[in-house]
Amino acid sequence: MTENQGGKRVTEATIQHRTIFVRFLLFQTKNADLPFLITYNEQKGGNILNKRLIAVEDLAQFTFAGNPVLSPDGTTAVYVVTKTDLHQNGYVSTLYITNDEQAPRPLTHAYQTDRLIKHHRPSFSADGTYVYYLSNQTGTDQVWRIRLSGGESEQVTKFEHGVEDYVLSPDRMHMVCRAINKDRQESENDDVTVITRLRYLQNGKGFVDQTGVLYFCSIKRKQQTRITKPNCDAKMPRFSLDGHTLYFLMTKSAPETSDFLFDVYSYHLSTETTTCIYQANGTLYDLAVSPDGRTVALAGTEDGEFSPKNIELLLLPSHGGTVHHITEHWNLSLGNFVSTDARFDAGNSLIAWTEDSQALICLVQDGAISGLKTVHLDGSCTTLFMKEKHVVTSFAMQNNVIAAIISTPLSTGELYFLGNNDSIRQNSFHNQSLFNQLDLNEPIAFTYKGADDWTIDGWVLLPPTRARKTGKIPIVLEIHGGPASAYGDSFHHEFQCLAAEGYAVVYTNPRGSRGYGSAFCAGCFNDWGRKDKEDILKGLDYVLDHFPECDRTHQYVTGGSYGGFMTNTIIGTTNRFRAAVTQRSICNLYNFYGTSDIGYYFLKRYFNGADLWDAEERLMQFSPIRNAPRVKTPICIIHSEQDHRCPIEQAEQWYVALRRLGVPARFVRINGENHELSRSGRPQNRFTRLHELINWFNRYCPKETSD
Repeated sequence: MTENQGGKRVTEATIQHRTIFVRFLLFQTKNADLPFLITYNEQKGGNILNKRLIAVEDLAQFTFAGNPVLSPDGTTAVYVVTKTDLHQNGYVSTLYITNDEQAPRPLTHAYQTDRLIKHHRPSFSADGTYVYYLSNQTGTDQVWRIRLSGGESEQVTKFEHGVEDYVLSPDRMHMVCRAINKDRQESENDDVTVITRLRYLQNGKGFVDQTGVLYFCSIKRKQQTRITKPNCDAKMPRFSLDGHTLYFLMTKSAPETSDFLFDVYSYHLSTETTTCIYQANGTLYDLAVSPDGRTVALAGTEDGEFSPKNIELLLLPSHGGTVHHITEHWNLSLGNFVSTDARFDAGNSLIAWTEDSQALICLVQDGAISGLKTVHLDGSCTTLFMKEKHVVTSFAMQNNVIAAIISTPLSTGELYFLGNNDSIRQNSFHNQSLFNQLDLNEPIAFTYKGADDWTIDGWVLLPPTRARKTGKIPIVLEIHGGPASAYGDSFHHEFQCLAAEGYAVVYTNPRGSRGYGSAFCAGCFNDWGRKDKEDILKGLDYVLDHFPECDRTHQYVTGGSYGGFMTNTIIGTTNRFRAAVTQRSICNLYNFYGTSDIGYYFLKRYFNGADLWDAEERLMQFSPIRNAPRVKTPICIIHSEQDHRCPIEQAEQWYVALRRLGVPARFVRINGENHELSRSGRPQNRFTRLHELINWFNRYCPKETSD
C-alpha cells in the first residue's frame, strides 16, 4: 500500500518503519555471477547479515573516484582514485585504468612515506598511446606522462612554481600549460606583505600573490613560449580540432573595477596573435570548441560575477560576436551543486560537443539529482541520463561512449558507463566491501509547503533499529551552505554518523537553493533569515507531524557557512532547540563585507546593492549578533583558523557575545584548516569536528527520551 505525501511516494512500511531496506547496486561482471540488484531485508528487531553501525573514523576507509577520461576510441577509461593516508594525516591520489575486459587497476604508483603524492587531471594523447597527468611527486605540480603499454612515468614540464592546468594539442607534439607566475616582491623585508589587489585573499590559498599564465610548450624539445601577459590571470585553454587556434579565458584589463570577470580570447598559432572575441558580462564556468571549429560553447551567465540565475549554455561564433542563449528559458541549471562531505571529484567539463557539432552533452542539476542532457543547436533537448537517486558528478565522452562518476544515497561515487534510455553499467566497486559491513538507512524524501506556499524538497534519515534509544527519536535539523547550494541524493557521512548515534536527521532545500530555477534561487535575496528560515522550520515541523516516533521535546540544529548563519539566526529567534552547533558561520554581515574573500560583491548582490557606507542598518538588521540577548540555546561554535570565506572573527564575535550574556558556549578553533574543513580538511581534524558535533548534542540529549 502506498500513500502520497506532498507529491512523493512514501510507502506504508516506510512510515511505520516495519522494514529497513539497504540496497546495493551491483554490476554483473564477466568474472562474477552477480545479480543486478540485491536487497537485504531486516525485520524489526532482526539482524542484517551481522552489519555494524557506521563510525566517524570510517571516513578514512572510503575510496573516492573522480575525474574520468576516455581514450580516443572510447574503449578505455582512466580516472582518479583518492584515499586517506592516516599516517601522514592527508590524502593521496593515483590513476586507475579500466575497460570492458578488465576490472579497474592502478595505472600509476607513487606512494611516499614523507609526502602526500597526488596524481590528477588525466588526459589521453590524441593517438591514445600516452596518459598525461599532473603530479606533485617532485614538489610542485608538473605534467607527467605514462605509456598505456607499460613502463615508468616521465616528467614533461619543469615550471618553477608548478602547473595548475594543461591541454594537449591535436598534433600530439605540443601542449599549453597554465603555469603559476608569482608577483614581484614589493618589499625586501620578508616580514612585510604589501597588498595592491582588491581581492587579496582567497580561501584555501591565503594571500593572493600569483596569476595563471599560459605557455605554449613543445613536448619533444622541452621549449616553452609565453602566450598571455604575466599580470593577467588566464585559464581554461582549449584547442580547436585542427590545432590552429587556442581559445581561453583571461581577466579584463581593469580587474579592480570589473570584479574579476573573464573575457574569451582566441590565439592563432600561425600568426601568434591574440584577439578578444567576447567581453563577458557574467561568470563563465566552462568552454568547449565545436569539432567543426565554428562555435565556442560557454557555460555561464551574463548577470555579473555572482548571480542566482541558472548557469546557461551560451553559443559564441568562433570569430567573435554576440552569444546565443540556448537554455535561457530552462528551469534547470548546468552543473552539479548537490553538496556532500564524501566526495573528492574535481570534475571535468560541464559541456561536451557531439562529433557532428550539432549538439552538446551537458551536466545538469534538477533539484536533488544531476544527470546528462543532450542540447541541440536549435534549443531542443533530450534526456541522456537523469535518474532518480543518482547524482552525476563528472563525465567524459569519446566516440559516443560516456563514462561518469555517479553517487547515490548509499554510495560515495563509482565509475559507470552510460548508454541510451537511462541504461547504466557500474564498472568500479571500490567501497562495496565496506558498505557491505555497514547498517545504513536510506533517507526518505518528501515535499511540503514552505513560506508563501512554495513547494520545498526535504529528507529525513532515520536511525537504524539497533541505534535507537529507548523512547522517541531525538531529531537534528541540518542546514546547507551557499545558500546557492543544495542537498540531494548523495551519500552524506555526517548524517549517517548522527543516525548511528540514534538521531533522526532532517534536511531541506529552502528558497535560495540551486537546481530549482532562477526565481527560487533568488528567493532569499534581501531576506536572509526570514522566509528561508520559515521554509526550513516548516520542513522540520512536517517530519514531526508525519513521523510520530520523532521527539518534539528533543530537537537540535546545526549548519555550516550560510547554514551557520541560519543556525545563529534560528537560536536568536526561537528557543525550541535543546542545543546547537554552528560551523564556519556568520553573525555580523557588516564586518563580513570587508573581511571575507567574497564579501564585498557577495553581499552587494544578495542585499540589493548594499555597501558599508549607505546600508549599515540594513545589513545589521539581518545580522544574528543583533539577537544575541535573546539566545538561550547552548551552542558549540566550530571554526577553522584559516577560513577566509567566513573569517574566524565572526566566530569570535559570536562566542564573546554569548558568553558575556551567560549562554553555555564552547568554542572549537581548528588550526591549519579553511572553509573546506568538513569536505577536504585533514582527516584527524575532520574526525575532531564530527566528534565535537556529536558529543555536544549527546551532552544535551538524555540516553532515554520521552515516550
